[in-house]
Amino acid sequence: MIRKVSPRWILCGYTIALISLLYLGLSGLISSSMRGSLPNTLFILSMCFLSVGAWGLGLGIRNYTKNLDQVAETLMKKRLILLTAFGWLIVLGSISFFPIVFI
Repeated sequence: MIRKVSPRWILCGYTIALISLLYLGLSGLISSSMRGSLPNTLFILSMCFLSVGAWGLGLGIRNYTKNLDQVAETLMKKRLILLTAFGWLIVLGSISFFPIVFI
């Protein structure tokens, strides 16, 4: 028996995953640029983390929206765009106040 997942849970999970992906990836890039030389190991790992994470998040959302009808798909895409902008604002504001320092 397959349970249908509520779009509210999909949007909540997307927002949490996006904010954590951006926060950890951008914090890693910022702290790697403070080191002596570029590219260093932290820079490469941060870029790989951002690339693979964004690819995986996008693939999951694409597979979810592919199974919706046209009206629901359009509404979901609009909500995802708004949540992406909201996530960027949260991350950029929080990095300036609560930086993660990688050693």
